Amino acid sequence: MAYLIGISTALPPYILTQTVAAEGLKQRMGGRAALVRLIDAAAGRSDIATRRVVIPDGEPGTTVRFYPETADGTPPDTKCRMAMYKEWSARLAVEASTAVLESAHAAPDSIARLITVSCTGFSAPNFDYQVIESLGLTPRIRRTHIGFMGCAAAIVGLTSVLESSRGGPDDAGSTLLVSVELCSLHLQIAPTKDNILANLLFADGCAAALFSRERTPSARARLLSTESFLFEKSTHVMGWEIGNHGFEMVLSQDLPSLIAEQAVPAAQHILAAHGLRPEDIRHWALHPGGRAILDALQAGLHLTDEQTAPSRNVLRNSGNMSSASILYVIKELLSGVELAPGDTMCAIAFGPGLTMEIAIFGGV
Repeated sequence: MAYLIGISTALPPYILTQTVAAEGLKQRMGGRAALVRLIDAAAGRSDIATRRVVIPDGEPGTTVRFYPETADGTPPDTKCRMAMYKEWSARLAVEASTAVLESAHAAPDSIARLITVSCTGFSAPNFDYQVIESLGLTPRIRRTHIGFMGCAAAIVGLTSVLESSRGGPDDAGSTLLVSVELCSLHLQIAPTKDNILANLLFADGCAAALFSRERTPSARARLLSTESFLFEKSTHVMGWEIGNHGFEMVLSQDLPSLIAEQAVPAAQHILAAHGLRPEDIRHWALHPGGRAILDALQAGLHLTDEQTAPSRNVLRNSGNMSSASILYVIKELLSGVELAPGDTMCAIAFGPGLTMEIAIFGGV
């Protein structure tokens, strides 16, 4: 059994309002009237008020910018973006990990396994190395890194948490799961619909979650199971490619309809295999991939506004932080409720492929 003890987050330093983001995007994409209308419409429909980022470009009066201000400027290359990723991923991961151990009064030597998650950067050694050194974790710690699996990757990380909880004596101890995503390092200024959506949706964030094989008085939930589902012939819907100027994203406008038509029935089938119906599940942690995605899930699963409120709050205040988002939503949800024995919580997220990842939690 894997018990969730707590989740802590680390906030990037800069707050980016959606208004400022939209105005900056208009300048970078050339400011043509048709593009301005598209950007304004996308920003108005986003349901996002603010996001956190590690780049200073949206700060009032800043003279230091990561991106060029106009369409004819030269964007930073991938090497420059990865240098920023290396610095900030380590800084945020250490901060969130330190916070979750302190809040749980957990000793560093109690951590037997470290699972890290990220799809927005690469470095070897990666930020797990800095977490181990800074927190004083054992040098014999077992490590797993889950990379380039997109917004659903933290639930893939939960699968590793569950597997480690079922291990032998060598896996005794707690598991630390850390997700860091720095999406702002990959903004693209080519005037396409995909780039407009990505620029106005994605943000930066970091979350660390602590799990124990033993039930403790501070345990918040039990991780019961995880499931995966791969949609056939769907690679055109969502994906990443590494370009010379950062990572280039594919984000199809067909995603909400695919979720409504295929993902909802698949989720219902998966839940039925566990003896559950959507109406049996009291709490939902839905990945805030965008307003249309949340609308499709809410309508298809017949959820109330109250049940989707944690996801919509995270979307409004933090945007889509890729894999870290689902941990933010679970933290938001558990800040307002306690999972009692018999309660069930279901987390759903989507990643490139297109894939759907589901995690089922129970009360303690």
